[in-house]
Amino acid sequence: MNCNVILEEQIDKEHLLLHIEHLRQELEELKQEKVDLEIMLETATEHADLVEAQLQKEIRDRKKVEAALQQANQELERLSVLDSLTQVANRRRFDDYLLQEWQRLRKEKAPLSLILCDVDYFKIYNDTYGHPIGDHCLQQVALAIESALEHPSDLVARYGGEEFALILPNTDAARAMQIAEKIRIKIKNLQILHHRSPVDEHVTMSLGVFGMVPTPEGSPELLITLADKALYQAKAQGRDRAVYAMS
Repeated sequence: MNCNVILEEQIDKEHLLLHIEHLRQELEELKQEKVDLEIMLETATEHADLVEAQLQKEIRDRKKVEAALQQANQELERLSVLDSLTQVANRRRFDDYLLQEWQRLRKEKAPLSLILCDVDYFKIYNDTYGHPIGDHCLQQVALAIESALEHPSDLVARYGGEEFALILPNTDAARAMQIAEKIRIKIKNLQILHHRSPVDEHVTMSLGVFGMVPTPEGSPELLITLADKALYQAKAQGRDRAVYAMS
């Protein structure tokens, strides 16, 4: 073998070794890139999990806030139609409900009765025992009136001061009178002392009653006027009684 051939073989061998080394380096680089990519993927997955967890927490927190806001609005709405002292309906609720039931019962041609109640000589009671005791008296009276309601659709409201009003849908005048008398007795049975009352040594109540089938010619105001007329008559006749107004 001549020298040229030997030299060429040597060169080819060196080229092959260099190529192998180059390929080995590329392989190592690819392996490192694979490791780097795996690390990046793992980091990205962990980051995505953290983002998703934070998002879920924010969603839960938002739902809690929305639920609390809804509950607060419901409570505010409830308080807006309740008398703060007695916790029965207030005058606003009374007016709205009376109109609502008048319109409904006019279509159904069904009776609607109204009872107006007044604690007898309550100003004297307040002046004698003081406002805190007077407030407690009104609270007891409200509970006694509520206990006389017969149907879920019945409504008792604080009409003003020591006055209360009962809206009795689908209740005729005769039954309304029976309910009024039951309320009068319940108030007396509370046995709340009222030494300066000209009527009785205990707190008493006068009640005016009127019932009618709503008609286009009538109105809720007319019903109130006639029940108020009956209440005036009850007071004029000596109080501690229920009176039905003759229209």
